[in-house]
Amino acid sequence: MSKLNNPPLIEAIFELRWGETAPGELTYTQEERTLFAGKVSASAASQGFTRVETLDQGGAPISLPMTVSHRFRKAENEWPCYQVGLGIFTANQVADGYSWLSFKEAIGAGVKICNQAEAGQLESVKDTLKITLRYQDAFFLGAKVTVKEYLNKHFNIEAGLPESFMENENLDAEKSSVNIQFNTQVNVPKGNISINIANAVIGGRPGLLLETVVTSRAKDAVDGEMSEEALLNWAEKAHMLQKHSFSTLVEKSAYS
Repeated sequence: MSKLNNPPLIEAIFELRWGETAPGELTYTQEERTLFAGKVSASAASQGFTRVETLDQGGAPISLPMTVSHRFRKAENEWPCYQVGLGIFTANQVADGYSWLSFKEAIGAGVKICNQAEAGQLESVKDTLKITLRYQDAFFLGAKVTVKEYLNKHFNIEAGLPESFMENENLDAEKSSVNIQFNTQVNVPKGNISINIANAVIGGRPGLLLETVVTSRAKDAVDGEMSEEALLNWAEKAHMLQKHSFSTLVEKSAYS
């Protein structure tokens, strides 16, 4: 995730989610439902993030769980930005202006905003809190290049249908698509990493989206309180794994 000549990065996202007490069962206090987003808005404004965008939640009369409802920026279309909703808070940075050090600072500032908004909020939800560091990268195949050909040339991933399958005269290899996911348990930080590769329309162009996602349960991976220091320590470990993933999965020919 260091500076590249032709970075494929679309967006880097640090995410906090909470409230799922059992699979499919969500629990929030009345204050979380009605006041937390407003408190985060005030806290973000105190740190210079005064531009507030209210996001459409499909016409729902109440906030939808783990769905962003408000976004905060210092100015229109400026990054990084913060997002909040019922049971979710994110820090987001796009490729333009990205560096790990600056994004790490933005993550720390975001955690500070949350903790200032409601003292002890993150600590109070530690049992259900999940922490995620997500990177989304875009790659474009070029004319008459199949997904399998591109992956074989530019990715260190062995996956694909056999040639004998694609040789059938009724199949159009140039119009094939892919949606692959790999999951691996992680020891440091304790949790898991998922690697997702899928066809996507990116900026109006057809391409491949590579998404690498490191996720931990806070109660398993973070010692002590949910402080800025503790969560930045987690983020640093997750970023080292993200660097390893990118350098080993993607050949330089894909972005140089």
